[in-house]
Amino acid sequence: MSKSRNKVIAVTLGDPCGIGPEVTAAALASLKGDATCRKVEFIVIGNEELLARYWPSKIPLPSVIHLADSRCMVPHKPGCPTPGSGRDSLLYLECAVKLLKAGAVDGLVTAPLSKEAVIPFYPGFKGHTTFLADAFAIKDVEMLFVADALRVVLVTRHVALKEIPDLITAEKVLSVVGTASAFIRDHFHIQRPRIAVCGLNPHAGEGGHMGREEITQIMPAVKKACKAGWDVVGPLPADTLFEPGLSTGYDLIVAMYHDQALPALKACYFDRLVNVTAGLPFIRTSPAHGTAFGIAGKGLADPGSMRAAIKLAAGLV
Repeated sequence: MSKSRNKVIAVTLGDPCGIGPEVTAAALASLKGDATCRKVEFIVIGNEELLARYWPSKIPLPSVIHLADSRCMVPHKPGCPTPGSGRDSLLYLECAVKLLKAGAVDGLVTAPLSKEAVIPFYPGFKGHTTFLADAFAIKDVEMLFVADALRVVLVTRHVALKEIPDLITAEKVLSVVGTASAFIRDHFHIQRPRIAVCGLNPHAGEGGHMGREEITQIMPAVKKACKAGWDVVGPLPADTLFEPGLSTGYDLIVAMYHDQALPALKACYFDRLVNVTAGLPFIRTSPAHGTAFGIAGKGLADPGSMRAAIKLAAGLV
């Protein structure tokens, strides 16, 4: 790959019946004059008419890799997902992977898609993170959420609550700490990040009175991480750790499961929260929300998270 050309970021439109096209249009248009984004070229992958539907008429459209509408020829209607919209969102993602593997783009921003709509065309589909890890044969990738100076990584992702205790092992916690801290070191240039690890149970188990995962799995992982030279503390109670006055004391918080972290993060940082995939051989970001079919096309979607995702990707590449 030539080092003389500008960095290029691909942006997929996500499910064409969700809010992806409109938040992508609003975010890219608003970042036209941004100093960081001026140093990067953007390529949108999707249906050009979808992007144009929401694009300001006085601003030239960015480059678009136009992919034909679904073969069933049913027009994409905001808020009304169809099998065709699920197929097209997968098509956008597959196109992005081809460009990344060919070295034609340096990073990827993905608008939200519907797992349910994609599964008929890709059985077992678990989301962007797992799909990209499989496409590039990467074992250890993690969901890292970024908002301002706050960074939170998940030990488990999209799994049922009843399955989580069995998935919290010392080996898994240590692996997540290693992958996320390496990403922060390499891309945020913090050489020895300060890391706080949450407990799994309320009040971090209260010494084993409300669960023993902290004693049998999480604490051993913390001790091993400290012996390896990382600056790690925990397990700490999650109900207080996400309080802004405490969270700002750390470069990384390790949460045990999705809804331990995301309700607090979205309540406080929804308009600027970004999902970053740590561990891939390229930068991938996305807004930290879903397709929001219920408000798609109504002018109610907040493009803040998508704008933050695009700007962060531009800065990291």
